[in-house]
Amino acid sequence: MSDTAVAEPTAPVTQVPAVQAPAAPPALPPSGAAVIQNEQGKANSLLNTIADKLERLVTLTVVTAVADIDVVQDDPNQIGFTCRPKSGATIEAFQTQVNLVTGDIENLISRDFATNTAYQSLTEFHLAQVTKSSDIVSTNLKAIRDLAVQISGRSN
Repeated sequence: MSDTAVAEPTAPVTQVPAVQAPAAPPALPPSGAAVIQNEQGKANSLLNTIADKLERLVTLTVVTAVADIDVVQDDPNQIGFTCRPKSGATIEAFQTQVNLVTGDIENLISRDFATNTAYQSLTEFHLAQVTKSSDIVSTNLKAIRDLAVQISGRSN
């Protein structure tokens, strides 16, 4: 017997060179046309968003109501409050809804509000508020239209 140990033969180790992906070309700044197209896309997106919202804002509602109310402060740390009819309170009311697209007007008047002469001055007040509100909405819609025209770069 021999005291010499014999090593098992091993496969030769082969070094494989690492493969590197080609470097990405440096990013080029967007062309002037691409920037303009991007800005027009943003403006069109904004205009589409505005148009979607305006389609939902077709009804102007004005309500004049007489009732016993509770006044509730929304947030004790902020100025502001909400008026709510007291639970079980009788509510006499005059409500006008105007469809801003078709021009249809609908008035809902509680019987006592319509027949009680004590409410005559409130009826006149309500009708003045309807006129004032319609004028405000018309002015605001014109301002929004003008803004949209300005943003889009179109002429009137």
